[in-house]
Amino acid sequence: MINETILLERKDKIAVVTLNRPDAGNAHDGRMGEALDATWAELQKDENTWVVVLTGAGNRHFCTGADMRAASRQSQPGFTGRGVTPWGDVPTEFWKPVICAINGVLAGGGWHFFWQSDFAIAADHATFLEPHVSVGWVPLREMLGLASRAPLSVVSRMALMGTAERLSAQRAYELGIVTEVVPYERLMPRALELAQAICQQAPLAVRAIKEALHRAYDLRFAMKHIYDQMDSVRQYVDHESEDGKEGPRAFAQKRPAAWKGR
Repeated sequence: MINETILLERKDKIAVVTLNRPDAGNAHDGRMGEALDATWAELQKDENTWVVVLTGAGNRHFCTGADMRAASRQSQPGFTGRGVTPWGDVPTEFWKPVICAINGVLAGGGWHFFWQSDFAIAADHATFLEPHVSVGWVPLREMLGLASRAPLSVVSRMALMGTAERLSAQRAYELGIVTEVVPYERLMPRALELAQAICQQAPLAVRAIKEALHRAYDLRFAMKHIYDQMDSVRQYVDHESEDGKEGPRAFAQKRPAAWKGR
């Protein structure tokens, strides 16, 4: 554990990584990003880790994205004019399988962990939403990552409607966003069962399969040019425009945003 925002537990050849800011909806801040970067680096080198299960602390939230209250202050360590850094993404060439165990609300930047994982299962009370537009921000990687797993019309509807659109765990299953829905008390036992089943397979073959699939379908390989084209637009909308600054302030103050379109 690099700091208390991330918990790391090992069970034989399985590593359980827990996002540990339950009082803040397991929202991401700079300290969490630093801890995740260090955790992934440690697990990458650990020959006794074959599979990773990623989940959130508590039974309410998996990850609600960036900490909007911290973003509204802009002086929070880990926040800059270009947003949160580092994020703590699953490394591009991390070929050990990662299973997401969605224990509650998945929103905003929480989608990073989802689409960078290999598959996800969910507790039956979990919900899914893409709220960036509701705070005046652009869900570039989140939206495109989700589009690699769900129909484009579903992604467009979620991204354009923001907090007005939520998917239930059952609906997420029907759309193929998650592969299984279980009662909350069965979530971690089931995730560990799946991880143990993968550990029984030939590890080099498992990693080669993951590498082939991610090189073919992971947006970090297949659609990098979109980031190059859109990143400057996103940075302006999110962090330089008046609306991009108003959204987090309104969220932190629990009031409707006063959009100006500039």
